[in-house]
Amino acid sequence: MANILKIVFLGIIGFAGLVYLTAPENKINPENKVSIEDLNISLLPEYYELVGNRAYSKKEDLFKKGKESFLIVGNHDSLVVLNSLYKVTQKDIVLVANISNTPWLMKKLAVDGKLEELFKDSTIRIINDTSGTVVKSLGLDDITQTRYFIYKIAVDGAIKEIAKGDVKLDALQKGLNEDELNSSLNSIAKIINK
Repeated sequence: MANILKIVFLGIIGFAGLVYLTAPENKINPENKVSIEDLNISLLPEYYELVGNRAYSKKEDLFKKGKESFLIVGNHDSLVVLNSLYKVTQKDIVLVANISNTPWLMKKLAVDGKLEELFKDSTIRIINDTSGTVVKSLGLDDITQTRYFIYKIAVDGAIKEIAKGDVKLDALQKGLNEDELNSSLNSIAKIINK
């Protein structure tokens, strides 16, 4: 019995150590921060991992010059609201699931599968920003779990942040009631459908 307890204890310590060692470094270097005035699709990465898609997608397939579109970055809890966004707008939208601050092991064990489950019915393309390259290219260093950011991509490729908002804390774990979900969805739809 004592040997089993030792094995369980060492297993827990080993798992915790593995999660700790694979946790990403947190912040963008201030000297490498992108200027808000210079944001453009040319600064975005060339290839993307899309949720539910095994192959990588090219930038020109997601963001087309000559066509207005929206880029929405969601953190943790805000993803619960953003997964229903396709129900309230017909605009060209690309979502970014900002999970770059999650330890690598947790991404592989739980987060990737949760994203696929969460967005299985969505008709909007969702970037799984595992490494944080999209967020870094936007100069975004706010990883508040309830926050989302809405960017408008102009016809010439310029990117401008037009809004940010928050959803209820712990929405991913505990869920939202219908009124809370509709309220958040409608406020995002108003901004996008202007």
